[in-house]
Amino acid sequence: MATIKIGLDFHGVIDTNPEYFREFSSKARQRGWEIHVITGGPYKQVKAKLDNWQICYNKIFAIYDYYAAQHMVKNKEDGSFTIPSELWNSIKAKYCQENKISIQIDDSHEYGNSFLTPYCKFDNKERQCETLNGYHIDLKEDIERTLDEMEKFLITS
Repeated sequence: MATIKIGLDFHGVIDTNPEYFREFSSKARQRGWEIHVITGGPYKQVKAKLDNWQICYNKIFAIYDYYAAQHMVKNKEDGSFTIPSELWNSIKAKYCQENKISIQIDDSHEYGNSFLTPYCKFDNKERQCETLNGYHIDLKEDIERTLDEMEKFLITS
């Protein structure tokens, strides 16, 4: 099997329980897996928090920075910004496809509609995620078991 690459959303996933995801990312990396933090961004703010929380990752992909580099972000006077929602909602799926991400763990329904990569909708309250085909992965205390479940899902799907 090729290297397992896990995509993790930052806002609504990692930031809901940084202690858990510190250990999760560390144990995944010990298995030789890659962690890609795939987030709205901005990159510098996300990187600072990940580093402060000592969360391991191979790469950060920030939607804001991606489109800003292409001059496709409309910045407003109040400090907010806009990016057309059809671009915003589809770029995570494109990133995952291009980078051969094995599974994306995210808290948004909107993103899942664009995915060909296995997509697991994270429920912070229940501490689990559900794939589009109904497979549940527990993201509670036993991280080794969670990683085993994830690997089993990826091998059988």
